[in-house]
Amino acid sequence: MNTQLNTKRILIFLTFVIVIPCVVVLAVRQSGMMDTNPTGGMMLANYIIITLPALANIFTRVVTKESWKNLWLRPNFKHGWRSYLAAWLLPLAATIVGGGLFFLLFPQTFDPNLGQVRAAFAPIPALAAQPWLGFLIMLVQTMFVVVFINGVVSMGEEFGWRAYLLQKLMALFAGPNSGDDGLKPNLTIGAKKAALVVGLFWGVWHFPLFYLGSTLNLPFVLIYLVFTCSTSVLLSWVTLRSGSVWPASIGHGMLNAFAAFPMFMSNATANPLLGPGPSSLIGMMGYVILALALLFSAKSFAGKEAVRS
Repeated sequence: MNTQLNTKRILIFLTFVIVIPCVVVLAVRQSGMMDTNPTGGMMLANYIIITLPALANIFTRVVTKESWKNLWLRPNFKHGWRSYLAAWLLPLAATIVGGGLFFLLFPQTFDPNLGQVRAAFAPIPALAAQPWLGFLIMLVQTMFVVVFINGVVSMGEEFGWRAYLLQKLMALFAGPNSGDDGLKPNLTIGAKKAALVVGLFWGVWHFPLFYLGSTLNLPFVLIYLVFTCSTSVLLSWVTLRSGSVWPASIGHGMLNAFAAFPMFMSNATANPLLGPGPSSLIGMMGYVILALALLFSAKSFAGKEAVRS
């Protein structure tokens, strides 16, 4: 492995994926959209920014004349179906654990009447009158339909973070004898450290959007970075175990799809920094526990070589 070239590729990727969102956000801010149509401004910036990690993968390969192997785009479902199942179910379980812990600690924030769900189903009186039925319908629809739509959208991020940067950081942390592409059969070499560092950059990448939405403050930033690092461990694990980026996209889609569900069960007294959403201090505990279990397991990242794609 050419360590110098690998480091150059990492720096080009990170420069592309960190600097351009700042430019996008400043352009939206200067346009005045956040004054006249803040929702539209946030949506426009978000739609542009979520494509940038995937574009950074392509841009870096072109600029450095890197080969187009190891894209990890093959589904590898037969080989990695367990990773797909884990990516589909574990984010839901982690969200339930975190939300459940928050409501256990702060029972006064739980809304058994599901006022937010009633409001959402106001145009459908039958479901507004039975909010728990409406909640169940949303849950099933999200789990079997919305999650896969979100998974495709999430490829704009995962094709950059988990399918490119993760590989490059693994090679960097594995050392000079890791082979031409930086991967070795024993994925414990550099894999866990790389998963955490990808999560750190992934969290920082969100900061321009938080600035645009006026939510960029130190407590939130610190909590969010712990959340992205924890989530990155799960998404990196399913990627490496399957040799495909698609399980990570499904897991990412699952996370996004169910992030609001604990909020549907809370009332106005809930502190969003504490919970119950998965990017809050208590709400993320399910993801933190899962990440720690994977990081401290001797077998979680070992035993299978990622399938080249």
